[in-house]
Amino acid sequence: MPEFLPLKNYRKAISIALLVPMLLAVVLCFHLYQIKLERQYQVYQAQFYVLAGQVEQETLAAQTVISSIRDSLAEPIRYQLDENWQHNIRQQTGYFYRQLPDNGGEVVGLGRFVPTGALVAQWQQIMALGPSFDTALALIDELEAVVFIQDNGFAFVKRRDTSQSNLLTAIVESRFTPQFSQGITATSMPTRVFGKHYFALGQRLASGSLAQILLIYDVEKLAGRLQQMTFAGGELALKGTQPGVTLATSKAYREPEAGPSRNDKLPWEGGVRFSYQPPEQPFTLRFVQSEASFSAPARYEALLELGFLILFIVSTFAAYVWLNAQVFIRPLKHFVKYLTYQENTPQATMNYAVPKDWQPWFIEIKRVVTQKRNALQQLQENNVRLDEQVQQQKKALSRSLEAKERQAALLKTVLNSVPDLVYYKNIDGSFIGCNESFERFIGVAQVDLVAREHQEVTERHLALLDLELAMNRQGQSLTDTLVLEGSSYLITVSPLYNDLRKRIGTLGVARDISEQQQALTALRASEQNFKAAIEYAPNGVILLSIDRLVLELNRTARKLFDRVDIGSSLYSVFEDADVEALNDVLDHCLHERQGASELSLAQQDPKRWLHLSVSLVWDKQKNPKYFVIHVQNVTALIRARLDAERANHAKSRFIANISHEIRTPINAILGLVSILKPALDARQEQQKLEQIESAAQQLLAMLNDILNFARLESGQGKSNNQPFCVVDLITNLSSLITPLSSAKQLEFEIEVDPFIWPRLIGDEARIKLVLMNLLGNAVKFTESGRVGLTMSLQQDSHGPEQAVRFCVWDTGPGISEEDQARLFDAFAQGNESSSRPHEGIGLGLAIVKQVIQLLGGEVTLSSTPQVGSRFEFTLRLERAALADDDSRQSLFLILERQAPLPYLAHQGIHQGSEAELNSQLTKGSVAYLACDNAERVRVLSQTERGQQVHWLVPDTDAFTDALPPESDALRLSAPVFYQSLSACSLERSVTDSPDPHTLTPLLCIVVDDNPVNLDISRTVLEQHGATVIALSNAENIVTICQKLRPDVVLMDLYMPNIDGYEASRQLRRQFNSQSLPIVALTANAHEQEKQQALATGLNGFLVKPITPADLCSALQEYVPTGEVVFDYPFALTQMMNKEALLRTMLEKFAKLCEEYMTSLQGVESVTELASLAHTIKGSAAGLGLRRLAEQARQCEAQAKQTIEVTSEPLSDQLPKQLYMAVEQTLCFISLWLKG
Repeated sequence: MPEFLPLKNYRKAISIALLVPMLLAVVLCFHLYQIKLERQYQVYQAQFYVLAGQVEQETLAAQTVISSIRDSLAEPIRYQLDENWQHNIRQQTGYFYRQLPDNGGEVVGLGRFVPTGALVAQWQQIMALGPSFDTALALIDELEAVVFIQDNGFAFVKRRDTSQSNLLTAIVESRFTPQFSQGITATSMPTRVFGKHYFALGQRLASGSLAQILLIYDVEKLAGRLQQMTFAGGELALKGTQPGVTLATSKAYREPEAGPSRNDKLPWEGGVRFSYQPPEQPFTLRFVQSEASFSAPARYEALLELGFLILFIVSTFAAYVWLNAQVFIRPLKHFVKYLTYQENTPQATMNYAVPKDWQPWFIEIKRVVTQKRNALQQLQENNVRLDEQVQQQKKALSRSLEAKERQAALLKTVLNSVPDLVYYKNIDGSFIGCNESFERFIGVAQVDLVAREHQEVTERHLALLDLELAMNRQGQSLTDTLVLEGSSYLITVSPLYNDLRKRIGTLGVARDISEQQQALTALRASEQNFKAAIEYAPNGVILLSIDRLVLELNRTARKLFDRVDIGSSLYSVFEDADVEALNDVLDHCLHERQGASELSLAQQDPKRWLHLSVSLVWDKQKNPKYFVIHVQNVTALIRARLDAERANHAKSRFIANISHEIRTPINAILGLVSILKPALDARQEQQKLEQIESAAQQLLAMLNDILNFARLESGQGKSNNQPFCVVDLITNLSSLITPLSSAKQLEFEIEVDPFIWPRLIGDEARIKLVLMNLLGNAVKFTESGRVGLTMSLQQDSHGPEQAVRFCVWDTGPGISEEDQARLFDAFAQGNESSSRPHEGIGLGLAIVKQVIQLLGGEVTLSSTPQVGSRFEFTLRLERAALADDDSRQSLFLILERQAPLPYLAHQGIHQGSEAELNSQLTKGSVAYLACDNAERVRVLSQTERGQQVHWLVPDTDAFTDALPPESDALRLSAPVFYQSLSACSLERSVTDSPDPHTLTPLLCIVVDDNPVNLDISRTVLEQHGATVIALSNAENIVTICQKLRPDVVLMDLYMPNIDGYEASRQLRRQFNSQSLPIVALTANAHEQEKQQALATGLNGFLVKPITPADLCSALQEYVPTGEVVFDYPFALTQMMNKEALLRTMLEKFAKLCEEYMTSLQGVESVTELASLAHTIKGSAAGLGLRRLAEQARQCEAQAKQTIEVTSEPLSDQLPKQLYMAVEQTLCFISLWLKG
């Protein structure tokens, strides 16, 4: 049978349909190829001009170097030649030569060396050029040599490589001299010297002069630099002022020949060529690339895209033809065969799995009938299940109705049992039901009420309807008292809601309260009698309900509160803040069931003070009834007390102000003395400075006594209980008192009970203040003999608290009983005569007494004239936790004391005999050995095992003699030897500690409006190695700190415009206390001032005047590791001790920093970053900017490691860190130059 007619031309149509899109694809790809070439040309052009800008910047940098050298030549000659300047001069045929020492350069002159005056002047002039030449070589890596040649041929040369003389010979032979034009920088021809090529960039000093400055470049290095900059496989070339190409990125580079004019639409025909000559510059930059090389990437991309398009089209059509044959053509063929042959259909057609959409109609109909039959059967089964479910739901509904009927019967029984009248209505006002009480009241049965409204049932009691209408308007429950049928009823009507909170009706409840009304009338009569009793009370009386409403006021209260009515709340009587305080008192009375409570209030309108006494009245059942408030006007009394307090406050404020004002000049005196001391050598001048310092210290001590006494007298003193170390307390006291006692040849003895816990909780500063006062007095008044301190433990100190007895004694003249009676009074002294031998203001013992009382103790005095005195007091101090130290497990004790000390046993320190020691040494578990017997130490230290451990012994002469001279024993304070075994750090004790007074390399900002104090602070800090930026105000402090990133800020608190508090708050919005520490340095010594400063966010609080040692110790924790920001002495030495030259070079470097920051923002490769970091490193190191140089060195090393080892792409972190260091240096230079 012939093929089905509609399918005859199917394959021909498919072929035509395939050829058309393939032709379109060819045309499209050709068009895209032209677009790609055009865009690629534009990209090349943009890249070339960016590169041209970089080359122009490099040229400008070279001209800047030349200008810097010209400026140095223009300066007056200040360099002084030494006596040996003519030595080592080598005379050659036609010229003389000398190489300067310390790599200082080379001098070459024509003719014979004759030391004339002109030659000496020339020699002095070129010696001043050394730093400028060094800076040029450091800033420009490609620069091989810098040359200055005068008119007579006298030349000064600074070469990077001095191992070969070939380059110097070429310079002398003038092979690098350019052909100059008037006022224009010129270049020389490339010159081959000893296998390498060089060219020179030079400039004449004046028109017609032969004096010139030459910068000689290494052609290979510069070509390598251009090679890094080139792109797209093209060639770059630099053409100078001389004929020919100065340098190119390829040795095979050839200048393009002049040809016909270029096609503007297709400028790449014949090759890509770009050329750029910066205005007034000696270079022309050229870029050349062949047309084949230029168009190859675009042609490759176009052919690739064409191939992908053709592959896509062919694949799409193939898939389409295959799917069409499977889905449509093949089923259609078999369907036509089936229609044509019917019963005689070939077996191949019958075996074909026909898709559902192509099955014969009769099979489709049969399938539909089968589905309907199956659906009918399923429907019948579902009906049976539905009937079963309906029966189950019917039974459940029946059970639910029965339960509801039972609930309704129970509810009706409950309502009928209630004596109150209860009814409920529908939302339209018709009755739904009621209880039997309401039936009897209304006179109608419930069955007759249902579905009827109130007017239909009765015309009485219409007031109920009014209450219901009010309830409907307000939408909430209402309660009112109505008189119905001669009786009083309390009626409440409420809306009824269903489960969905939708209103469905009204509920009414009425209660007969006639008896309660009669009782209320009797109560009112009783209250009248009560009111008459309190009406004329002398104090104001207010009766207040439990709900805080005014029930009654007497006459006096009405005079005090003239705008208060009965039923008013407390807010109409008192101010809001007073009401809150009074509510607390009322709640306390209500819950605690106590008697009267007292409260004092201060009112503003009118201004007065009231004293309230609040009590609560209870009924017979002990239920609270009401409050009684007695009000007494105490305004006159309070005003008298306030006047006294204001006077006391004025005194305290005066003392604080005078303290601040006196501390400021004292700080200047002590600061200037500390600065001048190291600078003076004469002993007589040193003694005068010491006398000035001693007088200032005495004035400061008296000022501190007055301030401490004022604080304690005004009640401002508070104890600050913190854990402290007994060893540190005794060590500090010993270091302060021992020099005083030694000066008077007194013996100073300290005895501490071994059972006193090493760490206690208490106010260490105040305890130290008391002991220093007592010990200082003991030394001052004792002319010969001994003074001492004893710390003993009371017998009852076995719990978590210890009662420590402090005793300060002396063998002085003693104190008479008459003087003892007034010794602790303020401004009192034992000898009041004008001829007394000792000076003072008499506040020391008064302060001691008040401080000890503040700490919870009492000071006692026992004294015998000509025998001595004893001052004693006892403090109860809690034990503090002991520090964990693993090294203490290797400590072994051999002590004369048999009973183990609790705190040593608590830390796991083992105490035993010599036999046990030998056993532990054999095991190797002992590294430290402590002993309190000098003879045992002598014997054991001579043994082999005794020499293998670190010894811990008391610091007495007996133990020093017992140990070998070479022993590295740790000597602990003898009075607290046992406590030191627990408190000292063994690992830290056997190593050297760093110098606590050096601040290198700290970068510090000091802010102070007082120029003298600012200069002193800066000088002291710089003397101890810190780098300091001094600011006279806090304006722009946030911006400065963001760029400079100092290690610490020293801030004065009181300054005009922006004070220290506001400046600290601004800084804390940008920096936390870890990233930027702020320390207050103020003359205000108030504790309140310190707490306010710490609350503002400051890290520390220092009081002026402060010694340099204390200042350095306070700043030690902020000293970083690494390099100093600016090494001024080194930088000044580099500039030949010329301050002006140093400032000029720093100004120029600041401009370079701006360029460096711009370059770092645009750096694209690790190689470029390494080169830039190397440049920054050399420039910064030469000017003493060590921190920037170190950061650049680390950045260069990491970049080179990335290039050589990992080959990873550029990370943003490296240039960011270097950028921040450059920004910090730029900010520092600008601030340093401003002074």
